[in-house]
Amino acid sequence: MDTLFLLRLVLTFFTGTAWIYFSISIGKKFGSKISGFIAGLPSTALLSFFFIGYSQSPHIASSAATIFPLSYAMTGMFLLIYAKYVEKGLYFALSAGLSIWFSGALILAILKPSNYLLNLLLYLIILIFLVFGLKKISGSGSNIKKKIIYSSSQITIRSLFGGLLITLAVLLSKIGGPVFGGIFAAFPAMFISTLTISYRSYGMRFSKALTKPLLLTGMITIVIFSIGVRYFYVLFGLYLGTILSVFLSSISAFLTLAFIQKKIR
Repeated sequence: MDTLFLLRLVLTFFTGTAWIYFSISIGKKFGSKISGFIAGLPSTALLSFFFIGYSQSPHIASSAATIFPLSYAMTGMFLLIYAKYVEKGLYFALSAGLSIWFSGALILAILKPSNYLLNLLLYLIILIFLVFGLKKISGSGSNIKKKIIYSSSQITIRSLFGGLLITLAVLLSKIGGPVFGGIFAAFPAMFISTLTISYRSYGMRFSKALTKPLLLTGMITIVIFSIGVRYFYVLFGLYLGTILSVFLSSISAFLTLAFIQKKIR
């Protein structure tokens, strides 16, 4: 592992931490719909793929995006399990959700599914299951109109956690190849911190209410961003590919936000 890569790894950590700190600070005062929407935007995945491309090559980042839809389906499963068990307590729900995520990640790491179109198809099937499953679990009253106010220490801890996970995704991609980078780019770091802070600050019902907008925004907007990475990084290079991928996901984010505001009750 050369010195240049280590310097880029340090840059990854500080940039990732600063990016997440900024995004939390912008969106911290909205209700559960908008807070969940903001937390589901591509931040960890965006920087993970960008710095994999920056520290290695755009082609490796594109390869890492191949497995990402299925990896992110495991993140959706994390949300579903959290919503199902959160009434039994925060740590029980987080532990159950993370057990499902790591089990799925292990299976993906062993199988290494490389057919991208098949991965997308399986992701869509899982997405349909998750939407209906979460709707059944959450029931009505999914939007509780409170504003999430993070303390400075909460924002700092959450940002450092996110920055660490972004750095880990880049490091694992270097050590274990694109499959590991693509898997850990989907780790639900932002979701864990959002749900934990909301549970402790406003209680179980509010935290549970966040799972719907988190699921819809993340499973649609972030995966669409990864589709852009899969194709645009090879066609247009790292910087233009990232811009086009962000633009593509921004369109889906706008449409998802409109849907969340009108349809989720």
